[in-house]
Amino acid sequence: MEERKVNGDNKNIVMINAGTGKPEEAGSVSLNQEILYMKAECDFTEKKDVADFFYSLDGKAWTRIGTQLKMTYTLPHFMGYRFTLFNYATKETGGYADFDYFHITANIKRE
Repeated sequence: MEERKVNGDNKNIVMINAGTGKPEEAGSVSLNQEILYMKAECDFTEKKDVADFFYSLDGKAWTRIGTQLKMTYTLPHFMGYRFTLFNYATKETGGYADFDYFHITANIKRE
C-alpha cells in the first residue's frame, strides 16, 4: 500500500507493506509538488501473485517505492485484494485528498 503523509510542511509518500500480517513502513520519499502519480503493477502469471508500487512526478518516468507485496490467498475467509485511494486523519478530524481518476487496466496473457 502506498500513502502520502503530510506533517506540517513536510510531505512524504510512504509505502506500507502488511504482507506479513504486521504493517511495516517499507519506503518513504519526501516530495514538495502538489501533483503526484501512483501505480501498482500486479503479476498473477504462474501463481506469482505479487504487486510492485511506483510513483511518478510527471506520469511518464516511474520510480519503484518500497518492497514487493506477496499476495497470499487463504481459504478460511479470503475476500480478495482491493486497491483504493483514500484520506484519513491521524491527529485531528479534517483534511482532504483530491484524486482526478482511478484507472485499472488488465494485461491478460492467454496461450
